[in-house]
Amino acid sequence: MSNPLNRHPKRWRWRLEWLFQTGLEKAVGWLPGPWVFRLGEWLGWLVWQCMPQRRKTVLRNLRIAFCGEYELPALRRMARATFQRTGANLFSAARTARLAPAQLGSVIQIENIELLEQALAGGKGVVLLLSHMGNWELLSRIVHLFPPGARAGAFYRPLNNPLLDQDVLKRRQADGTRMFSKRDSPHLVAGFLREGGIVGILADQRVGAPGEVVRFFGRLTRASPLPSLLARRAKCSVLALSLTTVAAGKWSARFVALGASASTDGCMVTLQQAMQRGPLDVFWLQERWKVYIEPDFTLRDWLGTQPHGSGKPHRALIWLADAPPEWRLPEAWVHPDVPYEVVLGPGQALPAWLPDTTLRHIAPRGAARHALRKLIAAMDLAADLPVDFILTCNAPKALRKACRREAIPLVSLPPQF
Repeated sequence: MSNPLNRHPKRWRWRLEWLFQTGLEKAVGWLPGPWVFRLGEWLGWLVWQCMPQRRKTVLRNLRIAFCGEYELPALRRMARATFQRTGANLFSAARTARLAPAQLGSVIQIENIELLEQALAGGKGVVLLLSHMGNWELLSRIVHLFPPGARAGAFYRPLNNPLLDQDVLKRRQADGTRMFSKRDSPHLVAGFLREGGIVGILADQRVGAPGEVVRFFGRLTRASPLPSLLARRAKCSVLALSLTTVAAGKWSARFVALGASASTDGCMVTLQQAMQRGPLDVFWLQERWKVYIEPDFTLRDWLGTQPHGSGKPHRALIWLADAPPEWRLPEAWVHPDVPYEVVLGPGQALPAWLPDTTLRHIAPRGAARHALRKLIAAMDLAADLPVDFILTCNAPKALRKACRREAIPLVSLPPQF
């Protein structure tokens, strides 16, 4: 019987990707770790130069995470440094993936292993909160530095390339890590924890509607309830782990104890504390605080209807400059976490359904895309926090394109709303 891989239309791309990855790992394996790290920094700088949209994403994440702690010029410098550090960490991962277990101690040190030993002393396992931070591929191999006899497991998302997926899965299992998929029952994972296992979960990933509404770095978002669920079912400890760069090609891991209950809120606070140890090592290139809203999935569907306490509010622009004069924001799009700002046309009065204290911006009606881009960018930078989304009715094509180029979500609602 023929191999299904040979009949798949993507087989050649898969093979080329596999050849490139394995060739890269072998090539950098011959180089000293600091050289690989510095080369990765240069590649990260090159990506920073070539990807303006991704630069906006990184800066937006940093403005949210560190609002009130750094001024905009410092955040811009951090954004550039983040690209370089991310490039260095990702490129270094190709080298550390093939290091022998005995060599791992030369590139990564655990500062406070006693926290893990204390958590395991009771005979129960540990839910280990991980993030995309530092050379995070090392996290799948860190079991070699855990106390003797420790059993580690991790959730695993299959790669799109089945050839690379096969290699990575085999390598992680060879390191003694038990791999769980999202299809595995939580009862199976909880049983592994009750038997004294350590289960690592990448808890910093953004999730959609199934997530639980929490504050993360002070901003409302949704997070996976899985770490909290497993910890409560297995009645085990929760620790977070930070991974920071201490020198070119060398990293430090440090455990952070759970400071509150094992709720999703408590887990995210602990994870935040771990990530704050090395802001430049965090993978900020993904839009972490993305707002999942559509005309038929409202803001209240995303954030709920109840206030969630003080924190960093969302910024929303109600674009009335090009909207029908009789249109008003539907009730389903009003939320206590969002202080709305309004964009009016020249001479346009503030509608009665908005309070007099509403912050106002002016934009010409029917403006071209390039002019709108500049206006939106200026509005975005007019406050410490970035604009999270824009609401309007029957958005013109130019406004849609301008928002897309500025990487700001636009929700265009129909008149019947």
